[in-house]
Amino acid sequence: MVNNIKIPWWYTEIGEAERNSVMAAFDNKQFSMGAVTRDFENQMAEKLGVRYAVAAPSGTAALTMALMAAGVAAGDEVIIPDLTWIATANAAAILGVRVVLVDCLPDVPLINIKEVKKKISKRTRAIIPVHLNGRACQIDELKEMTDGSKITLIEDTCKALFSKTPQGYLGTLADIGCFSLGMVSLISTGYGGLAVTNEKAIFEKLVIIRNQGVPSVGEEEYLTTSFNFKFSDILAAIGLAQLARLDEKLEHVNRVYKRYVDGLSSLPYIQLIPVDVNLGKVPLCAEFRSAEREQLIAYLQTNDVEPLRFHLPLHRASYLRNSGDFSNASKFAREGFILPCGPSQPLENVDRCIELVQNYTKRTGR
Repeated sequence: MVNNIKIPWWYTEIGEAERNSVMAAFDNKQFSMGAVTRDFENQMAEKLGVRYAVAAPSGTAALTMALMAAGVAAGDEVIIPDLTWIATANAAAILGVRVVLVDCLPDVPLINIKEVKKKISKRTRAIIPVHLNGRACQIDELKEMTDGSKITLIEDTCKALFSKTPQGYLGTLADIGCFSLGMVSLISTGYGGLAVTNEKAIFEKLVIIRNQGVPSVGEEEYLTTSFNFKFSDILAAIGLAQLARLDEKLEHVNRVYKRYVDGLSSLPYIQLIPVDVNLGKVPLCAEFRSAEREQLIAYLQTNDVEPLRFHLPLHRASYLRNSGDFSNASKFAREGFILPCGPSQPLENVDRCIELVQNYTKRTGR
């Protein structure tokens, strides 16, 4: 039982290996950002097959740093999907940037490339496609669209760590990729993020931006307006222990996903939102949609199960000042929900959820 819920919607394990790794950092007097963080960054870069990785306090912070490294500033425009967590928009809005929202595709919650083309203007400085739940956006088309322009392509891969295509891992295919290391992540440090790139000039900017716009400790040269985006060796120690169990985590989230596919795909009142696991996509969450979502959620909650509704579409945030047709995102937000999952979610919990959803038919007299 977690937080008095017998089956929580998400569960990840922080155990003995993480504790030992943190204690080793303590014993070596490594508390703030230092050698352990560099080790973690190097290991993550190597695993992802990318030249540079820069740890950050959160995925949101990584996105803001990426925009700053791209030279995006107040008065510019950034295009993002309407269906994502508000953090994607806030990372830009906090810089005084105008956020331009684009509807998702009708059958999958990913940004509609055709709509992106319509929204590009002379003020567009970045496009941030979101690889939601490990699904790959059409990066090749977006790269063709931005190639040779002043537009930087930044992949929001906060919920797609180690998800891949034949071309490589998501987050490594554009100018900059940003990841979350929060609790709802394959690799978690509690809070944390990562920005990756293959461009040395971008990497050098990210390092300066992370440190208040100062090149390094002892070099009192103020190069740009920035902030304290530094990481911690304590969090990096947790990340190293988590990374050591990457294969186990990948195997488990795929097993959870397959369990739900086998148990619920034939039911008429609930539809799986698929992830193409055969191509290396990572189904971080077990996502579904149903016209009867609210009844299903109420039923599961009475049986000590905690599903999670999809986030509201971002056009509902009045401060973003976006209007237009966002019917696809609105429908996903109205019908979408997540069943209990996570890299440490016990399979008996998953089986219990499947049993309950199957029995929903009998309960409603179908």
